[in-house]
This record gives sequence, C-alpha cells and structure tokens, in this order.
Amino acid sequence: MSEENNKSKISNSYILEIIEEENSKKAKEIIQDESKENVNKILEELDFEDQYKFLKLLDINSVPHVLTSLSNESQGRILELLTDEWGLLIQIKTAIYTKNFKKARSIVNEFPDADIAELFSELDLQEKLTYLRLLKTDDAASIFSYLDDDIQTELAQSFTEEWGINLLQELQSDELVDVLETLPANVTSKILAYTPSHKRNELNKLLSYNDDEVGSIMSIDISSIPNTYTCEQALAKIRRDYNKNKKELVHYYYVIDGSMKLLGVLTLEDILFAESNQKIDDIYEPVAYVKTSDKKEFAAKIFSEQDMSVLPVVNDHERLIGMITSDDVIDVIQDEATVDMYKIAGIGKDATENEYIKTPWYKILKSRIIWPIILLIIATITQIVLQFVLYKTQIINSSNQEIINSTIITLSFAALIPILNSTSNNSGLQANISVSRALVLGEIDEKTYKKAFLKEFIVALFIGLILGLLNASRLGIYYSVQNNALRSIDLNIVKKYAFIILGSSLAIFISVLLANIIGVALPLILAKMKKDPSNASILVLNTITDIITTLITFGVTYGIIYYI
Repeated sequence: MSEENNKSKISNSYILEIIEEENSKKAKEIIQDESKENVNKILEELDFEDQYKFLKLLDINSVPHVLTSLSNESQGRILELLTDEWGLLIQIKTAIYTKNFKKARSIVNEFPDADIAELFSELDLQEKLTYLRLLKTDDAASIFSYLDDDIQTELAQSFTEEWGINLLQELQSDELVDVLETLPANVTSKILAYTPSHKRNELNKLLSYNDDEVGSIMSIDISSIPNTYTCEQALAKIRRDYNKNKKELVHYYYVIDGSMKLLGVLTLEDILFAESNQKIDDIYEPVAYVKTSDKKEFAAKIFSEQDMSVLPVVNDHERLIGMITSDDVIDVIQDEATVDMYKIAGIGKDATENEYIKTPWYKILKSRIIWPIILLIIATITQIVLQFVLYKTQIINSSNQEIINSTIITLSFAALIPILNSTSNNSGLQANISVSRALVLGEIDEKTYKKAFLKEFIVALFIGLILGLLNASRLGIYYSVQNNALRSIDLNIVKKYAFIILGSSLAIFISVLLANIIGVALPLILAKMKKDPSNASILVLNTITDIITTLITFGVTYGIIYYI
C-alpha cells in the first residue's frame, strides 16, 4: 500500500464516512489492515460519540482491543455510553481482556445478575471461566445460579480446582441439585466428595425425589423459628441464619415446635413491629402446606388458592423440611401449560425437555411425526366413504369410458382433499403452537428468528417427505384392494391410479411444507411488529392452509388429466 493510499484510508474524514454509512465491512478492514497506532491516533481525533459509533461497527471480539488502546479519558466517556445490552457485553469482554478485577466487580454492582448471566451465551468457555474467577465467590455463584442449564453444565464440568468447587458450594441446595442432575456421575461424585457431610446428606435426599414431586424443587436452606422464642430472639436467629448459615432471606417465616412440627407462619413485619419480648406463640397464623411426595401440579393449585409467595413443605409426619417459592411454581405452571398446548397439537414430550431454540431439529421431528402418521392412516376410512358416495352418484349413469376415467381421477382427488387438509392443518398447527409458545416464553428473540425459521423448514421437509411416502404406500394398498373388488373398471385405470398416488403424495409434501412456513411466519411476523404472537389465529391458519391445499390438489388433478 502506498503512503498516499495509507493516509487517505485512515483519515478522519474516511472514518466519519464509514460511520455515516454504517459500513461494518470497511470498519473491520481498517482494524485488520492498519496498525494499532494508526487506528488509535485517528480515533483520538474523533469525539466520544463517533468513537462509540465506530466501535459498534466492529466485530464484538475486536472492540476490547481497540477500546483499551484509547486514552483513559476516552475510555471513561465511552464506558458512560455502554448502558444497553451490547454495551454491557463490551464491558464484560473488556474486563476479561484486561483481567481487571476492579472493573469486573464494578459491573456486578451496576447491573442485575440476571442481565449479566443472559449475556454468557455470547462468551466462549474460557471467557466465562475467566470472568467468574475475577469476581468474589458469592457474586460468581449468584450469576451462576441465573445461567441456562446447558451453560451451568458446561462450566461445572470444567471446574477442576478448589475455586470451582467452592463456587458451587455457595449455591442454595436446590440450585446445586439442579446442576448435579445434569452432570456425569464422576463429576457429581467429585463435587459431593468436597461437600461438607451435613450438606451432602441434604443433597442426596433432594436427589432421591422424583422429578414430578414437590421434594425435587423445594429449598431446604430456610430459617425456621421455634414457637417458644420471643420476637427479639427470632430476629437474632434470622440474622444468624442469613449471615452465617446462608439461609434464604424471605418474607414469610415458619413456626415449629420442639419436634420440628409445622405450627404456622408469620411475616418479617409481624416480628419487627411486635413487642421485643412478645412470644412467637402468640402471633403466628395457621398456614397451608404441601408434602414432599405431593405432585408439583398440586402445589401450583395450592399457590393459586393461598396467594402467597412461598409455601412450607413437610414430610409425612408434618415436620418442616423446606419450602417452595412462587418462582418454582411459575416454572411448573409454564411447563404444564406448554405440555397441554403441545398435547392439543399432537406434539410429544421430547419437544419440552429443553428450550425450543436449543432443541435439535431431529428431536422436534420425532416429537411431531407420530400423530400425523396415525391420522393419515385412520383418514383412509373417510376416503372410503367419500369415494363410495361420489362414485355411486357420478359414474354409474355414464357410458363414455374416457369421461369415466377422468371422473375417477377427479373424484379420487376430491375424496383425498379432507385427508390432505387435515394433514397439512395438523402440521401447520404444530409449527404455529411451538413457535408462538417459544416467543411468549422468550425462548426465541430477534437474533434467533432466522434460526427458528430454518429449523422449522427442515422439520417440514422431513415431515412432508415421510407423509408423502406413507401416503404412496397407503394408496398403493388401498387401490390394489379396490381393483380386486371392482372388476368392472377398465384395467387402464391402473395407470391413472399410479398418477393419483404420485400426485396426491406430491400434494401432501407441498401442502405440509407451505403449511409449516405459514404457521411459523405468522407469529414471527407479529413478534417482529411488536404484536402478541398468540394473535396468529389458528382459524386463519387453517383457512389459508385449506385454500392452498385445495388449489394444489386440483392443480395436480388438472395436470394429470390434461397433460399426462
């Protein structure tokens, strides 16, 4: 590169032109082609907002490198602008890049742990580990508790030193159990080996409950209050349990007798505003409870009736064991609602094991294909009835064989229309409900629209192909039996039947593919427009699908009669 070209390429005006055009490609080329000193020099000539705009054009991994090369004043002013999601990610990556303990910990103080955890999907494994190591152990554990299950598993499997084990020990017992259940047995054994015996016993007990039982989601890190305590003693115990024993700080506290039997409940306000020497026995109220062996759905019902944020959990002898929170039950309610919606559409449980966007396409295919296959086979009965009625009313009075053959083809396809409609409607409904539900739950966002659409397209291709092949086999058997029974039909019609089989199978494939595309597109378009994706009416979807399927079917019929 000549000196003249070099100067023109990295001039102030050229950088401003790139910023105005929002030309990310040229911005990245400058970072790749020019020296750090030249880039730094020209950026220092820009105002802070233009520096910020230029950084936004770069690859996310290049930004910390460029940002830290600027003056402290420029860095400080730019950091003031980094308040959105992208800005938070840049701050995290910059702290990792510079291994700056102070910066990493200041981020935790400025932003909610849940927001930080949400951005961990944008980091590679080494970056995740580095950032957590820069934090205090309790802060790292708090962020870890908000991470998605797959990220928690990935990190836990990488904890090969005492620091990682200590981080896991900071988690509440129920949170740690959730992590342990996703890990290989050898990793779980290693973590339990470093766990204090009393907590290890608690973890083993939680691990013994079935997934559908209340015991599997309860927290045992709770502070209970003996009924013989005064309010002053109760407050002291709450402080002690929270500061030393890492018990959960909640609004409700449960009162027990000497044998740990649950007596009732009181709030923190009840204790604070009562006389310090007043007995707990005098101020607690009765409380509803659930047992460790109760189903989670039953607990959700009790929550809705009691209007409380937590519920006590007792054993068969009514001794207090732990508690469940409304957050736990909200997850249960969401899962149950999703399962119920999927059942309506004939979608199996495989699709609910993970978030939609993280579920492989072949698992989605497996969860959906069974019912369309069953319905396609059962629909043969409808075809038999329709074809019998249509043949009797239309053909029996005709003496022209050519008209009979053409009519047979037309009526054969007419008898297939209900089957084709129900098949494509079911497939479109499955795609629509899956995507709409995922959008409502936040499992699909603007970044993953294309990924969701591509996934559904692949699933639709395979469903259409499988149903098309099944339809060909089904009709082959059906028409073979029919020809043996109806010997008066000209044998030339066998050729026509072959085209009917081919045409209807092709119609199923195309209809299923288009129904899925429409079923996915409607909620995605509504979400893009900031509308409720559930407004993508199933009635509208079915109507559109019926029209398309009918047009495709008779289009194929027309082609067979007049062009073959």
